Amino acid sequence: MLAGGGQTALDAALRENELSARDRALLTQLVYGPLKMQRSLDWSLSRVVKRPLANLTPALHWTLRLGAYQLLFLDKIPAHSAVDESVKLARRLGHTGTASLANAVLRKVASRRETPPLPTPDGPIDAFADYASLPNWIAQHFIERFGFVDALRATQGMNGTPRRAARVNVRIADVRETSDALRRVGIVVHESRYGIAECLILASIPASGASVLQRMIGSGRLTMQSEESQLAAQLLYPQPGESVLDVCAGRGVKTGALAQKCSSFSSGPLGPLAGKIVALDDDATKLALLQQDMVRLGVENVEVVRADATREYEVGYSLGFDAVLVDEPCSGIGTIGRRADLRWAKDPSDPARLARTQAAILAQAALHAKLGGRLLYVTCSTDAREDEDVIREFLGTHSTWQAVPLLLNAPEGAFIRIGESILTIPGIEGADGFFYALLRKR
Repeated sequence: MLAGGGQTALDAALRENELSARDRALLTQLVYGPLKMQRSLDWSLSRVVKRPLANLTPALHWTLRLGAYQLLFLDKIPAHSAVDESVKLARRLGHTGTASLANAVLRKVASRRETPPLPTPDGPIDAFADYASLPNWIAQHFIERFGFVDALRATQGMNGTPRRAARVNVRIADVRETSDALRRVGIVVHESRYGIAECLILASIPASGASVLQRMIGSGRLTMQSEESQLAAQLLYPQPGESVLDVCAGRGVKTGALAQKCSSFSSGPLGPLAGKIVALDDDATKLALLQQDMVRLGVENVEVVRADATREYEVGYSLGFDAVLVDEPCSGIGTIGRRADLRWAKDPSDPARLARTQAAILAQAALHAKLGGRLLYVTCSTDAREDEDVIREFLGTHSTWQAVPLLLNAPEGAFIRIGESILTIPGIEGADGFFYALLRKR
């Protein structure tokens, strides 16, 4: 796990061991924390390790990072326990010599407690990246995109705990009753900062409430979905009875949200209105999981189509769809606070490379909207090449489409406006960075 196993190793450990909710949370923090903060930790370790860190074995290097993380970033673990357990681990993964080195290094870390200093606007990018524990190119990107002050706020937030949110399945549950039930078992619940009625922010989940939460998810009453992800369905806002095309639907988290929006639960002259959702993706495994999730949610108005979204495809609506969601595959830079190892897995060339795919997907999806129909373009990237540049190029070559101003009820400083579009700032109060552009076919 220490040598870069990350999410896969953590999932395996959680499956194979009977752990309390508190122990599961601690284990998760001990895996994700060193992964996120490895550059800052290496800055601290380099002050007390005489040899270059690159010369250490991977097992010893990760052991030192794990110990240093507990000493520098966790308050609840006593220093002597962090050092002793790290020394035992170093001996188990190496020998007596590695244990002695770990002991000497971590005792110095504990006594000095040096972390990268707060960067200044006129300082070098290395200083900002060391403090934020980011690759230089991502650190530079955030400064250029949001300005130094907001970039610093964003990176501080991304290195903290991401905000957890759940979506109430209003087809079978009442939002207030669900919220009250969660509060009764000790879960701290807040309303959505964006005014999404069915969105509940789960600020704290004690051990006593974890099992209740899992039962609600299993029964289809709740779905764990980040607030910014839920915002996509809120901004597209399909109406009861409308037809919706969900492009790059993946496992169907947003599909379920769309299905809730376009179904009516009250009978009119012709009975309840149930809109039609077509979920399209090229991954058969993800589509199978999507279908399973629709069963969990009690959703019956979703049709699955397997197709390559970059090429011509048939979806059976000759007159086009009322609404189209284009949830683009992207670099995911806006979600690095939620995915611990993502910042180290990305390459500076990714945004430009992915933008070509995104443009092709958008062009194909636009063909399936009816006249007067609307299309919401979404990425979880903060890079302009994947966001407004794609939209600008599309509008420049598709004269029948126009941008529609997006309105967002959100606290000041939570997002920036880019023309008619919106980009939420990652890290602010645990948020993800999502870009949204709404287009209408004239």
